[in-house]
Amino acid sequence: MMAEAVPPCRLYLVLPPAPATSDEVLSQALAVTEIACVLRWGGKTSIDEAWDSQLCTLVQRHGAAFLVEADAERARRIGADGVHVAADVPLYRRARDHLGQRGIIGVGCRSRHDAMVLGELGADYVAFGTDAAHDAGECEERAELIAWWSETFAVPCVAWNVETAAEAEKLARLGADFVALAPSIFDAAEPARRIAEIGAALQGARRVA
Repeated sequence: MMAEAVPPCRLYLVLPPAPATSDEVLSQALAVTEIACVLRWGGKTSIDEAWDSQLCTLVQRHGAAFLVEADAERARRIGADGVHVAADVPLYRRARDHLGQRGIIGVGCRSRHDAMVLGELGADYVAFGTDAAHDAGECEERAELIAWWSETFAVPCVAWNVETAAEAEKLARLGADFVALAPSIFDAAEPARRIAEIGAALQGARRVA
């Protein structure tokens, strides 16, 4: 009996709050790399909706989804595809009320319980990992959560805050459906090239189940 083919893990970009450091790199990355989703991070900083709207148009023109952090009302105003929220049931429900069933609502989870509760409520993806740099213990915990989730649940999972191609490939092989790169990659040397390298590493990293 042949093994079932599984879609490859896809790339998810998280933009840093400052426009000047990311818009040009984003344009370059979208032009040469297959990207599934882009998140406008930094919802607690000052908001430039004109810039957000321009980014949204750019991302959607390349066939990727554009999300904003936490603020479903802003997502709806600028025509974004959805939001990324913390694992909080009332917050999720408010976002769903604003965006309806067609809006994408992803949830950042730090425990199995949070992921199961939000997945059952209808989250479009659950993300495992923290926003800060991961130490060895956190990396192992993230890997265990992804492997457990992918074996048990149909809701897609995202490996959060990934920094290297090797790390991305490992998490994809464990079952991550998406790899969300750390926003700090936009401050690295040749960020568009690094994004492309990580995207290439994901191709074929999850071929069979």
